[in-house]
Formats: sequence, structure tokens, C-alpha cells
Amino acid sequence: MKYAKHKPEPTQPGNPHQLTKNQHVFPDASITRFEHAEKGITAILLHRDQRISNLRADNKLFCANRVWDQRAESGYMVGIESEFQFLARRVIAGDLRWLEPMQSTITRFYALWEQRAHYALNPVPAAKLKGVTPAVDMTKDFKERLEKAHVSYVDDDSIWPSRQMTGMRIQFNIDQRQTELAGLKWTLCRATPDAGEFLVPDRPVAFCIPLTPTMALVANSYLDVIGPAAMQFINLHTLHMSMQYVFAHDLSRCFVTGRRQLTMPPLPRKLKLDLFPGLAVTLDLFW
Repeated sequence: MKYAKHKPEPTQPGNPHQLTKNQHVFPDASITRFEHAEKGITAILLHRDQRISNLRADNKLFCANRVWDQRAESGYMVGIESEFQFLARRVIAGDLRWLEPMQSTITRFYALWEQRAHYALNPVPAAKLKGVTPAVDMTKDFKERLEKAHVSYVDDDSIWPSRQMTGMRIQFNIDQRQTELAGLKWTLCRATPDAGEFLVPDRPVAFCIPLTPTMALVANSYLDVIGPAAMQFINLHTLHMSMQYVFAHDLSRCFVTGRRQLTMPPLPRKLKLDLFPGLAVTLDLFW
């Protein structure tokens, strides 16, 4: 279900309590690993068929605008991200001993990414509570102090703010999804030198979490090494399943098959692509 367009509540001028307004859907620590030394991050805005470059991890494209509350942002979400980023750093460094004991950490992170992506587009609407009287004369400064301290409150007219509702819904759904996905087995997948690089979606796709341009965590997959054709197929699926944008370290390296390299991914909504040159195998893609 899609709700009415989200209107984030502005903070006080100067944001004195440092409440997070630009909330990353995919963590900035993860996005940073895809920054190109010269070109930054390159993204494609899917509905515009537009390519933009020189982005950094703090760009608003990658963020929701105060959709969930500070309790969620700097509370349970930080815990999930911190555990995952510790694992990511170890795996990227070549220490795979952590993969087996931290399977639930990966699943929980995947659920966090999934829920943030969903609710960034579909915030829970504010709720009017019956029989609940708000405190008298709550100033904006006082309410922001409460939020900074991770305390929920009932706003004017007995309204429970949308971002507090959304933060609680995300937390509940993460727990539920972790139970549903308990059987996932996560492994590390590496790209061969000629395979190109992973395209990153704006929401989780096919139980794949890109770690670096050439490394990803994948679930219930026999793939530990992928070549050009498999990489192109994965990236086409990513392109097809993303809602608003995709991004990459080097877009020209995301669609490479054999001797063929595309400097731009195919943007038309209908695509016929030769995935395996010489074998007459093509893919018709619509989105």
C-alpha cells in the first residue's frame, strides 16, 4: 500500500539537537566503497533515463528525508549497521572466518536495508490516538529534546507522529523478516578480473549485498566466482528490479561480456541483449 506523499517535519533553525534529517537507506559506509577516485559515484535515475556522476556517499539521492525517528536512526539501526560493517571489513580484508558465526548479522542487515528502502517510499501515516491527551504546552524544542533522547511522545491533537510510527514498524518488521529468512546461507562471491563490476540497486535484489565493486555477499547460491556473462545477467536483473536509481563505481564496467563492453547500460524500457555472443542466446527485458 502506498500512503500519501511524505512531508518531513522540519527541525528548528540550525538543528540545535543534531537530529538526522538525511537518513541513508543503504549505509554511507557501504556506499563509500563504490566511490571512484576521479569520477565519484555514478548513478542512473531510472524514470528519467538520466546518468549523473561525481556523487558522494552523503548525496541526498541515497537518503530518506526524516522518514523514521531518531530512536531508530541512532538506536537499533546503528547496532545492526555496526555489526555488519565490522563483518564487511573483515571479509573484504580476506578474513572469512567471520562468515559462518555471523550469518544472522548479515540476514538482519539485509532486512534493515529492505525495510528502510520500502518505508522510505511508503512512510507509516501519523496516527490519531483515542483517549490520549497530549502534554500541555510542549514546545518544539522540548519535543526535539525528547526525540534526541529516544523518547516517544504524543503531538498536538493526540497525534502520534509518522516518523515514530515508521521507526517502530521497521523495527518490528526486521524481527519478523529475520525469522522468515533464518534459513538463508550467506557466502562470498567474487568477480573474475574480466567480469566487470557490480551494479548497486536502490533496494535489496535477489539476496545479494554488494560489498565492493567486485565482491558481494549472496544467499543460497553456489556461485563463489562469477565471470562476465553472469555479472551482466546479475546487473540486468538489478537494473530491472530497482525502483528509482542504481549506482556504480564505474558504470562502463557493469555490462561486460567477452570482448563487448558497454560504456552505458541499456536505458530503453525494452531491451534485447546478446548475453552469450556466438550462442544465439538473447534476453528480452521490459521495465
